Amino acid sequence: MTLVKFNPFKELETLSERMRSLFDDLPTAFNWDFTSTFYPRVDISEDENNVYVTAELPGVDKKDVKVTLQDNVLTIEGEKKSEVKDEKKNYYRIERTYGSFCRSFALPAEVDPDKVKAKFENGMLMIEAAKKEPSPANKKLIEIK
Repeated sequence: MTLVKFNPFKELETLSERMRSLFDDLPTAFNWDFTSTFYPRVDISEDENNVYVTAELPGVDKKDVKVTLQDNVLTIEGEKKSEVKDEKKNYYRIERTYGSFCRSFALPAEVDPDKVKAKFENGMLMIEAAKKEPSPANKKLIEIK
């Protein structure tokens, strides 16, 4: 039987992520007008060996995106640059959003920082992170006196 390291803070991390997600969704849930704030949508999934993160970044240039991993928290940050408005045009509606963004996610499993791959294609950022192998429990024979 293989022992898996118990993380007593896992439930707190999950709760924290759910609370952060709740507040992240407030502007869109109430249809608030935040045209200066770009907010990429993200999917996180896992299988037996990997954790997958996919982010929609339409209109964002690859060179304007940065991905970091620290303490099993993945951060995606960047900027969607605004187009120059033509002052000769009368704008009746501007719904597209622009600006800097930064999203952080506690990953659902511990991953190996040296085995993370990211690919940016057609406005989609796809990240694949290999899960860490559970470390075997150290077994030591204790002498009884």
